[in-house]
Amino acid sequence: MQRWIWFLVAALVSTGVYFTIRYGLRPKPIPVMNPTQFTDLEQIGVVIYKRLRHDIRAERLVVLGTTSDMPQDSKLWTGFFKAAAADKEKIVFFPRKDIAQVPEIENLEIIPFDEASVQNGQFFKLIQERMKAGQLIIVHGLTNEVSHLINGSLSRQLDRVVQHPVLSISSLRFALKQEDRDSLQTLCLDTNPTGENKLACAGQKVARKYLRKNLDAAKIWAVMERHGLKEYLVFVNTP
Repeated sequence: MQRWIWFLVAALVSTGVYFTIRYGLRPKPIPVMNPTQFTDLEQIGVVIYKRLRHDIRAERLVVLGTTSDMPQDSKLWTGFFKAAAADKEKIVFFPRKDIAQVPEIENLEIIPFDEASVQNGQFFKLIQERMKAGQLIIVHGLTNEVSHLINGSLSRQLDRVVQHPVLSISSLRFALKQEDRDSLQTLCLDTNPTGENKLACAGQKVARKYLRKNLDAAKIWAVMERHGLKEYLVFVNTP
């Protein structure tokens, strides 16, 4: 009997560790790319793809998020698409209809989705069908709707559908100007932030971490961190 008890305890501990790593109670960010200066946003997307190429090719399903107050970040993901296409990937693109900006890539299959298709399950059905074909599936939405840091997000729903954590990469603002850092400060007063405040706090911590480097806010900068198991946040500063 004691032997079964130890097996049970080990299973419970393993499950707890898994879910802590998967979603993170208070996950410690893991640096993937320190502040790096770029000449344009597309270049950032190319570097992101190259840095995560091994994971992307193994996963076959990637969720991209664009922060709502920086619509120009779509250019960042254009670079990501171009790098994937140059890598001979056959891509099926699921853009959210109301923010869809389709990159000009040859042989790109485009299947726009909306909230209705998510609610009725049609979106998830199409995802499963395309995954069976061995293609690279890329889903694009708003960061605050797709990130694993948000309860009930699209990434978390996809986790359940495909029965494993999906790879999620989302952009956020990298605040280099003092007034931008001050605006973030008020959003991170809670010692246990939830929802969108988790994203705001992640941005504040990055801004504070590199404050002493005095990075030129007139330049394009990007920082990338991993939060939890398969959640990547890309912090971008544009002039």
